[in-house]
Amino acid sequence: MSKKLMILGLIVAANTYGGQLDKNYTTKLNESVITTERYEETPVLEISKNVTVVTGEEIEERGYKNVEEALTMIPSLNLIEGEISIRGQVPKMGNRTVVILVDGVPQNGMDNRVADLDFIPIEQVEKIEVLPSGGAVMYGGNASAGVINIVTKDNPDKKYWGRVGTEIGSFKYRKFNGTVGTKITNRLSSSVDYSTSDKKGYRRGEKTDLDFVQASADYKLDAGNIGFKYSHNKRDGSGRANALSRKEYEQDKKSNKYIGRNSKDIQDKYILNFDKKLTSNLEASGVLEYREREYKYRYPDDKNRPGYLNRDKKTDSFYSNIQLKYNYGNKSNVIIGTDYSKAKVKEKSYGYDGDLKDPILYNKKNTDTNFYAIGGYILNKLSYDKFLFTQGVRVEKNVFDEDIDALKTYKKNKKNYFVKPLEHEYSHSKFSPTNTDYELTANYLLDKDKSVYVSFNSVKRSPTLTEYSGWDIKDSPTRKSQQLDTIELGTKALFDNIYLAAATFYIHGKNEIMYDPAKLNKGGSFYNLNGKTERKGIELISEQYFGNLTLRQNFTYMDNKLASGRYKGNKIPGVPWITAGAGATYEIIENLFLNADLKYTGKSYFANDFKNENGKASSHTLTDISLRYNMENGLSIYGGIDNLFGKKYYNYAYLSGNDIKYSPAPERTYYVGLDYKF
Repeated sequence: MSKKLMILGLIVAANTYGGQLDKNYTTKLNESVITTERYEETPVLEISKNVTVVTGEEIEERGYKNVEEALTMIPSLNLIEGEISIRGQVPKMGNRTVVILVDGVPQNGMDNRVADLDFIPIEQVEKIEVLPSGGAVMYGGNASAGVINIVTKDNPDKKYWGRVGTEIGSFKYRKFNGTVGTKITNRLSSSVDYSTSDKKGYRRGEKTDLDFVQASADYKLDAGNIGFKYSHNKRDGSGRANALSRKEYEQDKKSNKYIGRNSKDIQDKYILNFDKKLTSNLEASGVLEYREREYKYRYPDDKNRPGYLNRDKKTDSFYSNIQLKYNYGNKSNVIIGTDYSKAKVKEKSYGYDGDLKDPILYNKKNTDTNFYAIGGYILNKLSYDKFLFTQGVRVEKNVFDEDIDALKTYKKNKKNYFVKPLEHEYSHSKFSPTNTDYELTANYLLDKDKSVYVSFNSVKRSPTLTEYSGWDIKDSPTRKSQQLDTIELGTKALFDNIYLAAATFYIHGKNEIMYDPAKLNKGGSFYNLNGKTERKGIELISEQYFGNLTLRQNFTYMDNKLASGRYKGNKIPGVPWITAGAGATYEIIENLFLNADLKYTGKSYFANDFKNENGKASSHTLTDISLRYNMENGLSIYGGIDNLFGKKYYNYAYLSGNDIKYSPAPERTYYVGLDYKF
């Protein structure tokens, strides 16, 4: 730990003068978000949430290579194998409680509700807005833990522009990206973006190839805009390794008995968005998206195969969101909106019976699922003197309609003939919950750079399609929507060269949807927790600006427990009590940036260990450093080291049956890159 602290100490010592205000102070004062009002920006000080903004400039200066890295220093946010958890949501379930937006369009697929951050090129990002416990009124119950809005860069106001870059790094990592655009007329512009990368994984047999291409066009209206985007995303490779037992983890962290697993994920998206000021006080906005997704994987048919061998899933989905905004006073407005989602999912799976050890047993299953959701909301923002009040309500109807045709094959004799005939099992189920969400906030502006706020929201989340299809009917005969009620009190302030933000929150949960990996091949692994939950937390954020040096810190403490039910009084497993971060960005000379980030993740009970009987997952501290030089001709050279001190750790550990399983994480890794803008 002393070595890690030394890194920051050396940077601080490199610049000893303070009290001088600079661009960082001005930027922080003027930071704004558009998550709450699709196109019009709202200053951070006027948001009644402990919102965090990471700008595109900060992404470059800090050496973040992808969206996941840009999120690592957000308070109360944990990333576990690419999945996001905010404010104590249990691992592997948190992604389903966070809506990830790109320019206001949800990226959570309706087939599995998990957004793939690798499909969002970091080069296109203008800024990232993170609103914990916010956004559910506008974006639905899947935002019960919050919203992450990724805003992409606008087309510049010039005839031609572009960008080209390349990166190489550890594990045979290679990346190439390019952008080219043109201003066709004074109103019409278009661009094409391309990115491709491939790398070996930390574990043996892991390999991932990513391809992304996007074509976009924007047409400026009088007091408005129309935009169209088409994107093609493809992930190909061996993207999953088995979790290891303690013995396997200690003997060889890179081992992988599922070598040979092949997976493909292909998505095509067509997006139309518009905004138009109809009168001086009235404006309309909307977004339409059609998405096609094909997901498949194959396991080799050998002794190391899991209980399932292959899976093919095709999804066609449509999403629309239309809203009207009426401005009736200074900083006062009302938003009325509606959204509609529709998805048709066809899935075929083939695998061995997980309850039986005979390698000749198998079952086939064809599943057709139709999903519909329609929601309506109203959000009012009232300004009175130095007070800002918001009131919001949302009503959402979800409909799940599922047909299953299961073919079960029984034991074969030595001549490979079936002892018992094939049997079909047909089933049909329908689930149609209606959820109502509420939000009330009050914000008091002490002056231009200080505010205090209080907020309350109540959010219900229905099971996703994946959860619905994999439900444990035995332990949870009735599928219920989970509910989270959150109260938050906080403040934000700028004094001279220091920015401070603090928040305390209380979250009361009911019927939370959980996941038990031990039940994966036994009919269903998702269920409603029988009991209530409580999460109490404190979040602290600070930044200090000293000329060319910026320092930043964050700290989160959460007391999480099961408030009732079978495990009353126990801690919520998989959720660390303490997380913290510290960072420094120093401009050594003009356009030469040195950055260091430290992230501490504290101890927790192993995920799924509701009894709290199997010890605790260990804590770990990671240190990343980077260096970037931006030349005047548009060329940039950069590089960095992740996990500088080669920390050996696991980023996910869970109880499966009677065993603890571990997912080891990479140790020290390196990267260098070139970037040219014109």
